[in-house]
This record gives sequence, structure tokens and C-alpha cells, in this order.
Amino acid sequence: MRAQNGRIWGTLHDGKFKAQSVTEADLEEALDVLDGSFFINESVCIACGINLPQNAQSRQELRELCKITAQDGVSLLVKELATGQIVAVSFNKIQYTPPPGEDHFFLKFRNEVAQSAQARRLMDFMIEVDERIDVCAMYNMECFCELMFLATLPSHERLGLGRALADYTIELTKELAEGKGLDDINEKLRAQRPAAVTALWTSSFSQKVGRATNFKVLNSVSYEEFQFEGKRFSERISPLHKLCEHVIYKF
Repeated sequence: MRAQNGRIWGTLHDGKFKAQSVTEADLEEALDVLDGSFFINESVCIACGINLPQNAQSRQELRELCKITAQDGVSLLVKELATGQIVAVSFNKIQYTPPPGEDHFFLKFRNEVAQSAQARRLMDFMIEVDERIDVCAMYNMECFCELMFLATLPSHERLGLGRALADYTIELTKELAEGKGLDDINEKLRAQRPAAVTALWTSSFSQKVGRATNFKVLNSVSYEEFQFEGKRFSERISPLHKLCEHVIYKF
């Protein structure tokens, strides 16, 4: 991740917005987009109570998850040029099989960093749904980019910014697969060649983004299957969002 002057991936809406890589200088404001949208509106955050005012610790822990994730150098944002405000983000993670005896990234974070019941439950959900389909075995690959958290401020929804970030995540990952653009990513990851982009689409809105960007659905899980503090996820999540889709864009 660069210190500043993130790589520009494109402009949107006749130059009103630009999509660029997240930098150290942008990181805190990019994380604030999660506080203003993802943590209060995303389905599993709601199911786990992360959206509730009293659960600030869980939101802080998930900010830390994204702060660590951003160090990979593959996370993206959209900035409104007239105001300079960051209005949408995609926190992306390079995932690969860890060395023998080591936990994979999500499980390691869950066990070593997350302390709140709410953040741990969200991590457990992500881990369980991810593990139902072994994408590396299915597609005979060793590495992929996970589009982990995708968020747009409510004031800038329905402008196609999330779709643009998904498209640029695919473009970035394709470059890495070809050994290009390596100078901008974490030095420890430069030998990796991600062969796909994966995501967990947790709402009907993100699922529309997935269809528009040609992701393939690998598995769908109903929110009826999952519980937290004695309630099914489906009891807390809007009926507009009945399931989570595990998806892939394979090159």
C-alpha cells in the first residue's frame, strides 16, 4: 500500500468520482465509510448486533480487521472530486493456504484479535460459509482475492459505485495473476498469483452487483440456518435479504 497518491483505476459519472487504490493517507477516512454504512446496514452486522450503539467494541475490532487487510495493497475506494470525500470502499484480501500448523487469516484474526461476541460471531459466519466450498480445491488454485467488505455511504447509493469497485477489483486481480502491478502490494505477497475473485454477497443489493459483474454463485445459505444470542439471523435481518451467496469470478 502506498503512503499517498493511490493508483487511479478510472473515473465515473463524467469525472465526478474517481476510483483509486487505498493509501495510508486515505485509510482512516476509508474506514469511516464502514462506520457510516456497512456496520449499520449490512445484513450480518445487523444479525450479530454490530449495528447497535452499545457494541462499539465490535465495530472497532472490525475496523482493525480492515486496517490489517488494507496492508495487502489491494483495497479500493471511490472519492467524490468536488468535495474530496471518500464515498465508497472495497476492502480486499489476498487469501492463500497458510503453511502447515498456521491458521488462515480470518481464523487467526478471530482467535487472536476479536474479543467481542458480536465480531466473533460475524467472523464465525464468514469462516463457516467460506469453508462449505473449498474454492482452491474446486478450481485447482493456490491463491485468490477475496472482496471482503463492500460499502457505499447512504448519500451515494444507487450510483453504481459498488459495481465499479467490483469491476476494478477484478481488473486489479487479473493484473496480479499476470505478474503486473506488484510494486503497489505488500512485499510478502508479490510471489502470489491470485486466480480468481471471491465474495460473500449478504444482501439482495450486493447480489445484484454480483450478477452485473458476472460472478458465479457457488453456494447459497439461508439466514434461517444461523443464530446469535437465541435468535435466528432471519429474525433480525430484513426479509428483503433472505440468504448469503458465496460467489467467484474465475479468470
